[in-house]
Amino acid sequence: MRSLPIYSAGLRFLQRLGISLLQATLFGAILGVLVYYRVPRSQLAEEATPLALLARPSAWVQSWEHGTYDWRVRSLGARSSRSDRVVVVALDDETLAEARQDQHPGIASNPWPREILGGLSNRLLDEGAELVMLDFPFTELSPRACLAQGTPGLEGLDDDRAFRKLLDRNPEKSVLAFAWSPGREIPAGSRLWPYRVRLGTFAGAAEARGRVQSVLADQRPAFLIPAGNAVEVWAGVASEQEGQRVVLAQGLREPPKVQERRATDDTFRVGPLELFVSLAEVQVEGLDTSLLPEVRQLEHPVAPLLGTASLYGSITLPADPDGVVRAVPHLVSYRSREGARHVLPSMPLVAAMRLANTRQLRYADGRLHVGDRFSIPIDESGYSLVRWDAAEVGRGSRGSVSRALPAWNVLLNLFAVREGVPPRAVHDIEGRLIVFTDTSRQGMNFQHTPIGERTPSGAVLAQSLVNLLQSEGITRATPKVDLFLTLGLALIGAFVALTFNRGLRSFGDVLVYLFAMGAVGLLYAGVAWYVFVTRLLWVAMAAPLLAMALTFAFTIVQSSRTERQLRHFITGVLGRYVSPEVARFVTRDLRVLTRPERREVTVFFCDLDGFSRLSGQLPPERIIQLLNDYLTEMTDVVRSTHGQVDKYIGDAVMAFWGAPVRTDRHAHHACEAALKVNAVLQERQAYWEKTYGHSLRCRIGIDSGEVLVGGMGSDLEARYSVMGGSVKLSMFLESLNREYGSFVLVGDAVARLAQDAYVFREVDRLRMKGRAEPLRIHELVGRKGEINPQGQERLALYEQALIAYHQRRFDEALALFTRGVEEFQDSVAGLYAERCRKFAQAAPPEDWDGVFALEGN
Repeated sequence: MRSLPIYSAGLRFLQRLGISLLQATLFGAILGVLVYYRVPRSQLAEEATPLALLARPSAWVQSWEHGTYDWRVRSLGARSSRSDRVVVVALDDETLAEARQDQHPGIASNPWPREILGGLSNRLLDEGAELVMLDFPFTELSPRACLAQGTPGLEGLDDDRAFRKLLDRNPEKSVLAFAWSPGREIPAGSRLWPYRVRLGTFAGAAEARGRVQSVLADQRPAFLIPAGNAVEVWAGVASEQEGQRVVLAQGLREPPKVQERRATDDTFRVGPLELFVSLAEVQVEGLDTSLLPEVRQLEHPVAPLLGTASLYGSITLPADPDGVVRAVPHLVSYRSREGARHVLPSMPLVAAMRLANTRQLRYADGRLHVGDRFSIPIDESGYSLVRWDAAEVGRGSRGSVSRALPAWNVLLNLFAVREGVPPRAVHDIEGRLIVFTDTSRQGMNFQHTPIGERTPSGAVLAQSLVNLLQSEGITRATPKVDLFLTLGLALIGAFVALTFNRGLRSFGDVLVYLFAMGAVGLLYAGVAWYVFVTRLLWVAMAAPLLAMALTFAFTIVQSSRTERQLRHFITGVLGRYVSPEVARFVTRDLRVLTRPERREVTVFFCDLDGFSRLSGQLPPERIIQLLNDYLTEMTDVVRSTHGQVDKYIGDAVMAFWGAPVRTDRHAHHACEAALKVNAVLQERQAYWEKTYGHSLRCRIGIDSGEVLVGGMGSDLEARYSVMGGSVKLSMFLESLNREYGSFVLVGDAVARLAQDAYVFREVDRLRMKGRAEPLRIHELVGRKGEINPQGQERLALYEQALIAYHQRRFDEALALFTRGVEEFQDSVAGLYAERCRKFAQAAPPEDWDGVFALEGN
């Protein structure tokens, strides 16, 4: 027999649950590993990374995650207030256009002399700015001449030295920019210096830094050679005479000491790079510097600009693989020739350190602490996610901070002061920090960020500095948290699919499933969004939602396959036309189909009248078509009354009620089906006569009783069927309709069970072989309350005649039955009229009880 290994709905649910959990674990684990394994930022530019097989799919997942991150960033920015603590001063297109029309020398073309930039920086400080950060590259010597107009103390200096001298007037109030890249360092050219001259002895390298800077500014090599517990500063010279001139230029009074340069001197050589690193590096406690991005090329200010009066910070803003800048690298690592590792800070971090008056940094619990005043979340690779205070960058130079000033306005004040007149404008920058940057189209200094494709780089630095000053930023959840969230949402997807799954039986089911999955997905996205905008915590969204969707989809597919197999099993046992209600009931426990049991049911047998005659009059194709039409109508009637078609026997239909779905109204349903069959026959007669040239008439037998129900057949093929006396009796009653000229005959049990809703009349009492008690048969007349007056009169006349018949008043009964035949064409009355005539001629024996013995029984 065709069967499934698990019959119980509960056990099937556990089976589906196990498969769903397995799928959830699989998808959750795969996506969880991808979200767990984050390619370190320090390795993004490298072709080979550890676990290279995971790098590409992890990058795919990360790109989807970045899309959800950018949406959350903009949402957070829309709910934020722009800060006025940091102000952008922009060398914008408007400033350059005004400068081209101005009469002051040196500003008509870009770049301006550096002495002008130094003057602007000092003007900003004079107007109350607390610190000026110059977001300009000074990696080459200035090609411009120093104007020095109206600026005492700069006469005779070149542009770079004038710029440096202007910055020195406000010690540690300026931050110069440097840039870096992970590429290999390109060695600078050098010339041969056969001699070296001593320029002083100092206690240590820090004390000697000023002298070294002056040597390097003179475009000659410097050497720091140990001398006991001290160090000596030597400068490379081309000859002994040049050495004497250098000593005099340095203002030294001691006799010059010039020696030939030795090969071992290069060990102690200090170039601009080494000097810059010593000026810019910071100390970080608690951070593994080996995890920081290691830079191999530094683009720092030229040697004349290196001095202790300025601070130095990185302006490099690496983009993620999709080209979007989301984080600022506050710390990077540079390895010197000796192998020592130096940590270099970003420009915003240097500004925060200056405000906190510290050069010491401490990393703990995912946050970088700047003294005891500021802290910001950074990852172990030194990057900090930018918390934007606006949803979009908009036009202009300010980005997401509150204000931006055109550099032209400041320049006008500078010229006014130099000319001895009051400043033209009040800029309200008292106590503010200034980011002086180039935002002109000529500068091309723009970045693609989550809030816009043309965000000025200076505005990114300004917003990063605001984050530092407010000690807030975006914290990313740990990989372990994202892994657990991915696994958890995958499991939720499995449970939701199991909860709402019914096998995709309709388009409505599909909508329910999609709605359920969408609701859970939106709920999780809402929670992730809420945590982001209120707690500034970035938890994974893409991977968990994808894991849930995949688990949900595969669970639905698996459950649908199981449902289809189950459906095929049920239809194979119950038949093709099993009703959905029956199928749902049986699905709960398939053992009702295979476990034989005794149960009271009502059996219905319906047969076409004269089908053999029709078979000889119509071609086979038309017979098959007619039979299909007729059986379809009969099956629909059975299903509509919650019955089960047992089998088709040629043109006959056998059905039953009360199994597999239990009901106390099985007799009622069978009677209702018989009346509906009669209604369908009358409704379809015109169609059948027009289509096939014949009308159809059928007869029905119905009986109720205890039968054996269950799967019956062989190991190869079996059907859910009934077996018992009621089956035989319903077939027998159907055949008796021809004797009585009736449409529906029912057994006595049916009439007794359904008498509250249907009208029956007793047709006969039959004596049959094998039955101790006579068989009482009844005709189904109709529903109670629906019998018309003529029908009621016919029933009353028949009842009166039948009583006279059983009381042996045959003449009176004959008259009444004859009247029933004449007035109502009652075929059953005609049969009784014939019996009355016989009994009138030959009276029955004294023990006659009205029971009729059928011939052949």
